[in-house]
Amino acid sequence: MVIRNWRNVTPVVGHESKLIWSIFRAQSAKGLDENEAVLLGFSGLTLHRLQGGLEGDYHEHEATEQVYYFLSGQGQMKIDGEIYEVREGDAVHIPPKVKHQLSNTGDDWVEHLIISAQVAG
Repeated sequence: MVIRNWRNVTPVVGHESKLIWSIFRAQSAKGLDENEAVLLGFSGLTLHRLQGGLEGDYHEHEATEQVYYFLSGQGQMKIDGEIYEVREGDAVHIPPKVKHQLSNTGDDWVEHLIISAQVAG
């Protein structure tokens, strides 16, 4: 059992403009310490923040499904070319090989958790 606080994790910039705190990752991940690489059944739990007026890149994951859970803010998600409004409390499932992008259409930060799992490809 491991308890980690996101405030004790050094963030990185990813997807062009998101601040990302990698809280937990898969045990198979390389170069991580034993307190971060603990997951057996899914590949990641990350906290993301996107500043007002910015957007991430439009991308897909070959063999990874994701669930976005929005903690605060509002914006739009482009999913396979369709635009959807998202806000605090929404959960969005992204299957593998589905292009997606988050845009922050407000002035405040959008904060969301992403749970990722590898799937057979």
